[in-house]
Amino acid sequence: MKNILGIILIAFLVSCNSNAKKEKELLEKENELLQRELELSKKEQNSDVKEIEITQTKKTEKKAKKLTGYTFENFHISENRVGIFSKGMTISDVYNTIPKDQIKKKVGYGEFADDTFDDYEIYDSNGEKVLILTPKQSGNTNSKINRVLILDNRFQTTEKIGLNSTFGDLAKYYPTDKISPDMEHIVLDVNHINAWFTIKKTELQDGWWNGKGIDKTKIPNTTKFDGISIWWK
Repeated sequence: MKNILGIILIAFLVSCNSNAKKEKELLEKENELLQRELELSKKEQNSDVKEIEITQTKKTEKKAKKLTGYTFENFHISENRVGIFSKGMTISDVYNTIPKDQIKKKVGYGEFADDTFDDYEIYDSNGEKVLILTPKQSGNTNSKINRVLILDNRFQTTEKIGLNSTFGDLAKYYPTDKISPDMEHIVLDVNHINAWFTIKKTELQDGWWNGKGIDKTKIPNTTKFDGISIWWK
C-alpha cells in the first residue's frame, strides 16, 4: 500500500513539474512576442518621425528656393531706365542681372501675321509677371532692348504716373498733343520719357475723331491707361 502511495505521489510531483515547465515556456514565448511587437512599434514610430522630418525639410528647401529669386524693389520709370533695366542693355545683360527662371521667352505678334518678334517676360520672385522686354532683333541675345512693356502698376514716373493713373493725371505733367489711333486704342506719345500711353477706344466719348485727328476733349479725364510702353532707339 505504501509503495502504491509513493508511486502516486511521485507521479503527481512529476506532473506538477511538467505543468510548471510548460507554463514557464509559454510565458517565455509570450515575452518574446511582446518584445518583438515593441521593437516593431519603435521602428514604425522612427519611420514616421523620419517621414515628418523629410517632409519638413522639403518644405523648408522649397521656401528657401523661392526666397533665392530676385525681388523687384526699384519701380521708377524715367527716360532711360525702367527699374533695374536701362537703355543700352542687351538681353544677355538681362540674363546676367536676374535668375534665368524669372525670364520666359515668348513669340510676340504685331498687327500682321508675319510681324513677329521675341518677347522676354520678366517675373518677380513671387511669380508675378511685371514687365515684357522686346529686343531690336529676334534670335539675338546680344541685341539691345527696344521696348519695355509695363505690366505692374507699381512702376511709376517721378510724378507718380503709372497704370493706375488717369488721362487727367498725365495731362497735368506732360504734353498730350501727340495722339494717334491704333486698331483698338489711341496712343499718347510722351516724348519726354520715351513713352506710349494707350487708352481703349471704347473709353472715349462719341465724336472723338473729328475728321482731322483726335479731339482731346472727348477723352474723359478719369479714363485709366490700358498700357504703358517705354521705347529705346
